[in-house]
Amino acid sequence: MAPARPDAASYVSYAYNLRTFSVYSRAHTWLEKAPGIPAADAVSTPGYPLFLTAFMRDKPDLGFMYRVVTAQAILGVLTTLLVFLLARMVLTPPLACVPALLTALTPQMETISTYLLTESLFTALLVLSTLLFAAAIRSRRPWQWALAGTVFALCCLVRPTLQLLLPLTLVLMFLVKGWRRLIRPVALATACWVVLLLPWFAYKESIPTSQENPNLLRASLYHGSFPDFMYEGQKLNFGYPYRDDPHAAEIMASYAGLEKWVGARVRAEPLHYLQWYLIGKPRYFLSWYPVAAASDIFIYPVDASPFISRPSFQLMHALMVGLHWPLMLFGIGGALLSWVRPQSLGLSTGALGTARLTGLMFLSAILLHMIGAPFPRYSIPFRPLAFILAVAAAVAATRTANALRGEAVRRAAARA
Repeated sequence: MAPARPDAASYVSYAYNLRTFSVYSRAHTWLEKAPGIPAADAVSTPGYPLFLTAFMRDKPDLGFMYRVVTAQAILGVLTTLLVFLLARMVLTPPLACVPALLTALTPQMETISTYLLTESLFTALLVLSTLLFAAAIRSRRPWQWALAGTVFALCCLVRPTLQLLLPLTLVLMFLVKGWRRLIRPVALATACWVVLLLPWFAYKESIPTSQENPNLLRASLYHGSFPDFMYEGQKLNFGYPYRDDPHAAEIMASYAGLEKWVGARVRAEPLHYLQWYLIGKPRYFLSWYPVAAASDIFIYPVDASPFISRPSFQLMHALMVGLHWPLMLFGIGGALLSWVRPQSLGLSTGALGTARLTGLMFLSAILLHMIGAPFPRYSIPFRPLAFILAVAAAVAATRTANALRGEAVRRAAARA
């Protein structure tokens, strides 16, 4: 039902205006009878609009949407395979099937393919870049590091969530003495990343910030500043708290306005905001239930779906709802153990390196959304990484439990 809705309409507009006018603009010129050349803007990164242009013939009609959805469905299948290949670098082949199966069974991983939104493409590129980095760490071949940096740049051009992760990692290589052997390959990957992203950064700087061309970083910081996504605790504005904020325009206009008003609110209720940033935000980000969406598995309304009409799909839905929080908590546990107590996972050196990399990607997403806006929809692409870490943590927990049980039996036998 009306697939070209707010965000989707913007991506479609970018693609149409690029193809028709060679102008990067989200103006809905494809809805006009005699459109003029639109004004350029730089609100959204260009990765997904460029992806859409490959399927556009003229105007965005049903044929265009069918081609995009088909391509995204294929990407979804490939993503499941990529999850298995990445999991195989950490787990045994039978256990590696588990994260792949969980990815295939997750309803949101399927429904995102039916929307003209970034999640499907971003998920595929995120898992692929993680897999390529894991392979590069093991092989130490320069071309693999270059390829990993290039694919990660494409990932950041689709969605900028992790765009600072690679340069920050390079800085970390300098600071931690034991990791300095990786400076050169990480620098090579970062150089390839910069080559692809620098034109976008330069273009973005050339477009002045305005009400029509807002600063997305400032917007994310602002939208993420409302505890429980409500303005002054009013449930009527849940998900859209800025609509009732009388200072919204001033806050969005500059960082000074953001610091003035949001800073004043934090200083007035420091414990409330501390709880929101440290506990509330991670909980919302990893939550199964979305904010401002049609339902828990549909971003926009639908008029038909097997998740509505078929018992087997409804059973799949119920299963994944029940498993969701155990998987997320075990995923966090696996990510932390890989860095804090790596020996507890019982992994080989190569497998531990992949687990640490996967954990770094997952924990970085949580941390970054603790700073910005923690919309649950943004966590969907990171869930396959959590599944791999969750299985590794569950295996370690089972091994530890068996060892403790065996020790208890031996002590009981000795006392007898």
